[in-house]
Amino acid sequence: MTNLRYLFILLFISCSSTKQNQELYSISSKAKCKGPEREYHTTLHATIDGYFRFHQNYNDGSPGYDAVAFGDTLGFELVGDSISRVIDAAELSVGKGHSFHLIAHKPKAVFNYRKGKYFDAIGNEVKFQFEPESSRVEGFQITNPFDSTEKIDIYYSQWEDVQGFTLPMHVQIIQGGKDEYFFEFYEVKVNDPAFSTIPIP
Repeated sequence: MTNLRYLFILLFISCSSTKQNQELYSISSKAKCKGPEREYHTTLHATIDGYFRFHQNYNDGSPGYDAVAFGDTLGFELVGDSISRVIDAAELSVGKGHSFHLIAHKPKAVFNYRKGKYFDAIGNEVKFQFEPESSRVEGFQITNPFDSTEKIDIYYSQWEDVQGFTLPMHVQIIQGGKDEYFFEFYEVKVNDPAFSTIPIP
């Protein structure tokens, strides 16, 4: 009887320890994307402590773009495994702003939070729209780092459970009130054991 009771306790603890209680550290994702002029593919890697890698390949054969960032001040464009150039704060801010799942889960991991407001890497305010009942992020608005007069709106939809975390599978981007971009995520991994970061040079 004692062994049976012990087994029941272990089973109860195991069932109670759901993945929703685990800490999120890294997110890896792949998306099929469509913009006003072309289709492309985006791979994103991000960690809760500021690492970000943003890789896009274009279906029309145009050269791809691959960049990596460490926090708000250090970023590089990559060609293969080599550093091509240092990227400036505006370009770094654009890349980090694509870390949609980490932003949805924990905005403060991507944007700076001061006195109740969020700011991007170059100091522009980021405005969030939260669902009233659950406080879940519905979307956010950023200022184009290359054109301070232009706003970019990001909207989340098609939320799904991913390893115990509720994350959006569809992202719509409206740039300047007219140009639309769509991200359809077909693979999202949380705390993937195969995930690895590129070391800081």
